[in-house]
Amino acid sequence: MDNTSPFCFALMMQEDIVTKHLVLRQPVEADVGAMVDALSDFGISRNLARVPYPYHRDDALDFLRFVAGSNGRSRFSAIALREEPSQLIGMISYEWSEGKQDAEFGYWLARAQWGKGLMTEAAQVMVDHAFGEDQIPLLISCFHDDNPVSGKILSRVGFERVGACMHYSRAQGRELPVTNMRYERERWLQTKNAGM
Repeated sequence: MDNTSPFCFALMMQEDIVTKHLVLRQPVEADVGAMVDALSDFGISRNLARVPYPYHRDDALDFLRFVAGSNGRSRFSAIALREEPSQLIGMISYEWSEGKQDAEFGYWLARAQWGKGLMTEAAQVMVDHAFGEDQIPLLISCFHDDNPVSGKILSRVGFERVGACMHYSRAQGRELPVTNMRYERERWLQTKNAGM
């Protein structure tokens, strides 16, 4: 990527987060191919609210433009394995909403990486970053009721169920039943202070 890229300034501002198995880093234009490959799998895109299906290069570039223009309390991270930090295997984010005083938490992982505990690892460190570094007061999320694995990941990292509603899936082109979840920074702090 050269310095004339429309994403250049925003992309240089986010520091990597390194875990036992993963690197959470700024998504870059070199990730577009991996994003298109992964999100062209309907088994992934069907569970995401704003992702179209089929997924094209222009969709990935639109997403990168959106990330570059997002506010400073939001974080959008490409997920990569530590041994292959340049190879995107998923995305995880929290998107801050000034008007609501919360951030929406979301993620996806390429099918080849499912069942290895990687998303729980990424979600835990991202929750810690949201509450610790950015002092987000509240994280909200939801999962499609026919995708209970996502609900289990959210529960493992501290989210609690708070209700249900219908939510539009762009990939499926219809409203679907979802379970709403939330995690308050105050409860996270109590857990940290208790040494849990």
